[in-house]
Amino acid sequence: MWKLAKINVAIVGCGYVSKSHFVAWRRIPFAKVVAVCDTNEKAVAKAARDWKIPKSFTSISEMIDFNEITLWDICTPIKTHRDLAIQAMKSGFDVLIEKPLTISSKDAKEVVECQKVTGRKAGVIHNWLFEPPVLKANAIVKQGRIGEVIAAHISILHPEYEPMTANKDHWSHRLPGGRFSEMLIHPIYLLRNFLGQIKLENIKVAKIGKYPWMKYDELFATFRAGEKLAGTYASFNAPRYSIFIDLFGLEGIIRLDIINATISVLPRIKLKRFSKAVDSSRQALQLFTSTFKNALNVLSRRWFDGHEMCIRLFAESIINDEKPPVTLEEAFEVVKVLEDASERVEHHSRN
Repeated sequence: MWKLAKINVAIVGCGYVSKSHFVAWRRIPFAKVVAVCDTNEKAVAKAARDWKIPKSFTSISEMIDFNEITLWDICTPIKTHRDLAIQAMKSGFDVLIEKPLTISSKDAKEVVECQKVTGRKAGVIHNWLFEPPVLKANAIVKQGRIGEVIAAHISILHPEYEPMTANKDHWSHRLPGGRFSEMLIHPIYLLRNFLGQIKLENIKVAKIGKYPWMKYDELFATFRAGEKLAGTYASFNAPRYSIFIDLFGLEGIIRLDIINATISVLPRIKLKRFSKAVDSSRQALQLFTSTFKNALNVLSRRWFDGHEMCIRLFAESIINDEKPPVTLEEAFEVVKVLEDASERVEHHSRN
């Protein structure tokens, strides 16, 4: 018999995203993955073998009877999230759900109501909120260093060989808005983080790539948060993975590179003879400092990516009986905007 932890996790779904969850749970000393479950026998057997998990199941009904589990970590396709989350909570388990919470606001509301009735701890993975540059940007904004944030722009660039995109049989292509319905959740929750409640204004889509299973592979969306404006550009035809966030404040600008985990603060300046040289030097120093600190953190094992940090904070919220880092109510608000975006992409597909 293995030593039980304070949180005993069953990872439900052994696909691509589950790897980040296995890594994160392994680094939490008071938690242990004690079971894995997937309808794919080969996938669940491989996960159990690779990660040395003591119990594996090919059906939820079998796993429910394993009484050592305290939490379900749901890493399955989006359309299964509602039923699995509700089943988990009604069966007495806490639950962590991969993003997005659900594909529709109706389904999301049902999950929220179930949590209220059962009282179980429930959270959602909005992992980019917890990437080191985003956490640092939050602190800079809170300190008032760039003044009030009045606008934002997010660029999310994927190459055509990105695993979900290149796989014509991947479940994301069967969502209402196709591949965009899976990935637009990221800029939506990030814009809400920096600007507050947002509303989708407009979406434009285009087709550039070669994959016939993707009717559209380019997207530009505009949002509004009161009088504040925001935009998102998403592409599946990029020469490399790139994620950039620009925050525009009344007293300065923050530029984030999520892939390289760097951040630059561009303060208000007046263009004088030597100001460009000074500003360029300041930016170069900031990039060097970010890169150097990142390297030190990786070497000293103090580095946590967004997935790890989100999962760790959720685990701590259970132990300390605190609010999860991403609540179901917050995820529900994000799903409402995502649902609107997906419907508009689907509308373009029909016309």
